[in-house]
Amino acid sequence: MIRRAVFGATVPLLALAGCPALAGQGENPALQAAMDRAEAVDASGHPLEAEAAWRTVLSLEDRHGTSDPVVRARAYSRIADAMYYRGHPELGQVEMERAVAVLERAGLGETDMMSETLTNLGVFLSAQGHADRDVAMQQRALAIRARLYGADDNRLAANYFNLGNALYERGRLERAADNIERGAAMRLATTAPEDPDLFITLASAAGIVSAAGRPEKAIDFAQQAVDLVNRYHPGHPYTGFVRGVLGKALVNGGRASEAVPVTRQAIDELAQSMGRTSRLTAEARSALAKAQAKLGHFEEAKALTLASLGQNDGSTLPEQVRDYFAAANYAAEAGEDEEALAIARDGLAMARERLPADHQVLAQMAMVSAMASERLGHDRDALPLYREARRVLAEQAEPDPRLLMHADVYLGGAEIRAGQVEAGFARVARAAEALVPQMYAAAEAPDLGAMDNSFYDVFARAAQAAVDAGRTADAFRYFQLASYNSVARASGQVALRNAAGQGSEAADLVRALQDRQRDLRALNVQLTSLLAAGKSDAAAEVRRAMSDASAAIRRTRDQLQRVAPGFEQLNAQRPLALAEVQAQLGRGDAVFLALPSRLRTTLMLITPDEAQSATSPSGRAAMRAHVAAIRHSIDDALLSDQDHLPPFDLAASHALYEALFPKRFRDLEAHVKHLYVDAADALAQVPFSILVTRKPDSGATQDLRRVHWLIREMSVEVPASLAAVGKPSAAIDRYPTFAGIGAPHLARAPAERGAAEGPSRNGKVDLDALRDLPPLPGAAEELARMHAAFPGARARLLTGDDAREGLVRQMDLAGYSVLAFATHGLIAGELYGLAEPALVLTPPEKASRDDDGLLTASEIADLDISARFVVLSACNTATGITQAAPAYTGLAHAFLYAGAKSLLLSHWQVRDDAAARLSVATVRGSARGKPPAEALRAAMLGLMDDARVPGSDHPAVWAPFILVSR
Repeated sequence: MIRRAVFGATVPLLALAGCPALAGQGENPALQAAMDRAEAVDASGHPLEAEAAWRTVLSLEDRHGTSDPVVRARAYSRIADAMYYRGHPELGQVEMERAVAVLERAGLGETDMMSETLTNLGVFLSAQGHADRDVAMQQRALAIRARLYGADDNRLAANYFNLGNALYERGRLERAADNIERGAAMRLATTAPEDPDLFITLASAAGIVSAAGRPEKAIDFAQQAVDLVNRYHPGHPYTGFVRGVLGKALVNGGRASEAVPVTRQAIDELAQSMGRTSRLTAEARSALAKAQAKLGHFEEAKALTLASLGQNDGSTLPEQVRDYFAAANYAAEAGEDEEALAIARDGLAMARERLPADHQVLAQMAMVSAMASERLGHDRDALPLYREARRVLAEQAEPDPRLLMHADVYLGGAEIRAGQVEAGFARVARAAEALVPQMYAAAEAPDLGAMDNSFYDVFARAAQAAVDAGRTADAFRYFQLASYNSVARASGQVALRNAAGQGSEAADLVRALQDRQRDLRALNVQLTSLLAAGKSDAAAEVRRAMSDASAAIRRTRDQLQRVAPGFEQLNAQRPLALAEVQAQLGRGDAVFLALPSRLRTTLMLITPDEAQSATSPSGRAAMRAHVAAIRHSIDDALLSDQDHLPPFDLAASHALYEALFPKRFRDLEAHVKHLYVDAADALAQVPFSILVTRKPDSGATQDLRRVHWLIREMSVEVPASLAAVGKPSAAIDRYPTFAGIGAPHLARAPAERGAAEGPSRNGKVDLDALRDLPPLPGAAEELARMHAAFPGARARLLTGDDAREGLVRQMDLAGYSVLAFATHGLIAGELYGLAEPALVLTPPEKASRDDDGLLTASEIADLDISARFVVLSACNTATGITQAAPAYTGLAHAFLYAGAKSLLLSHWQVRDDAAARLSVATVRGSARGKPPAEALRAAMLGLMDDARVPGSDHPAVWAPFILVSR
């Protein structure tokens, strides 16, 4: 029995079929006993012992004086397996060819045994770089078994599986995944859970289908494999391999933050069982590098990948070339354009020289080389490289339509830049439209949980191409498709409930369906965490809950179809037309859009009468550098003596403004009084209010009140989706209903502080860790002042000991038009054991299911909120679900999903006095009839210009808040 364990592809070879001819060995009890002992040895875990046992069988056969071809062929095959697991496929090939010859001489060419032997021989050939010969062997082996049993018999599991792997090595991913899934299903139906073949089969299947762009199925296979390892095979040498596959599947499913700890654990286990220089350990490091890149740590990702280049770790040739592909990508994202091009050229040369002319990895190398060339302005070099990538994909025996669409979008963009405008844009448009349904399907997939849009880059490229082609309306459509993320989904989900008719049975069913889909995502995340921790019983409970949730989703869908037969059409997403948005805008309104990509940043400025589009030569890496400089300047101020704040980096702020607003935008901008900002990637991590619109003085001293801040010229608002643009502002009634929650009681007695057991108990945030958070002396006063801004309003304050999670969740929050939270805001991981963003409330004496002192994002999403204004006067409430996630995907997403109409969020830690001043003034101004964005602007300017407040002229003090509306 042999299994492939190729981490990049991760595909096993499955078990040998039974051989009835062996029954005759009862005439030689010693030989039969030796065979039984040899069969009992797991070659994957103990290859040297297995080889010795089967050589003993051969020796006994020779002494017996008769040569049974079945016994001899089996022994040769098993010895070959052991050599393979020792990392010597070339030696295994010799033994396997002996087995084939024995069977052919004995007339056993149409038997199960010949089928398996050919299958295993193909594995050895593939491991040595002979993918074409492997495919031929696997097809021959499959044909033998299909003639024996029929194509749908479960005994063909090994054949489908190994044909899938051979096709993967040959670069034919879609057909490979089809065969892998078919083989894995057969294996699941016939293999006992304690058989080690099964967990390796599932892990290997996960690797292939993940590479083929099927992340949901990959995560499912990998989770099942880890569960089997935890239950039946703890300490198995391939345990790390299985965890590594789960990490890779999570990364490809948009769950990189979950993947990092899983993959680090895999590396440690593999280094111990296989060695630090083994192929599997190297592949686990590659998966970790990809996760780190997804989280924005490009230098670390590049270093991890470059360490593998040229290493003799047993990787197949396609995997070696993929390392060049990955390293070039990471260097490009780090802004190291020259290095990216050099790495890409080296990888492309290797691929051209040593891979088949239609191999998918060759297309990938041509594509990354083209992008690196275009980034450096070498358009003449880029165009033929894009064409080469497209040609390689098209010439495959079974072209992957998804990859061809991506290639066409990039090639079409290059053709437009070369002057072939009509043909180039036609190519882009065809491919981009074909990708739209795939994007929406991925966004709604319950197992993925990705907070961003995995189709971002291809639609950003389509937007660039449309701008270059002068197709502004098309560019606007692609902007929306690229920007579609969890915040837009939350806004769309509320709109769907409204469209179903608030208070109706249909609306209740829509909410129930959305809640259950969200719960299923959360359960899947919880399952991964439990599996990684080895908690099999708890994981089984979560699986049962997931099964129940899936059944409830199906029932709710059926109910919806009966109550609202047009529900599926109502649920369909569509981008808005440019003319629709322009019609929604009022005089003085404008929409600003920015899509940073690796190559350039695409920009649009839209007013009621005009729409300008442009591309900035500053790509994603340059934009991130500008933002990092600004945020560093803010952080310095937050860590300084508040009476003597350090200078603000005006130059970085002005450089970012110039990169985003070309001259023709600035001319149009002169008439703008209110700006809606939809900016992606790092640009969402700074409030546009702090952009400096004129070149700052180069003097030694800074008079920050004289700086030309963007907020001096216009108010700024972030729409959750473009459907919110231009709609009447959610101004608060003069006599609103108000609820203020926060100022939690956090201190504990000094005697208690010495008794803390650490930051976490049993994977949950420790209550003492919450109590150790610094008190917020200004929060109670802030809420009281906000309450006083609404004389005569029905109001409720929950502060101090009353600010408890149980009380908040019991409140009828739908009855309040203004909600304010003044407390600590935490992002995932900020306290050990905290898996999602949360607002801190007063910790209970003992944590329970209903009250652990934290109102988490998932708990917020369960609330029913209809407030026109939610003020989150807490730190970091504009951040994502983790520090690396896109902005507004954490608490903002949860409150919008729950029904809030507009949010006041913070981009960084807010000083107590500034928080009180800004939030109260904004709410009070809105109550007096000002649009919320204008009320926030007035509050900022009032604080900025008040010299009585220490440091009030510094943006760290006056600019933390942003208004998000739907």
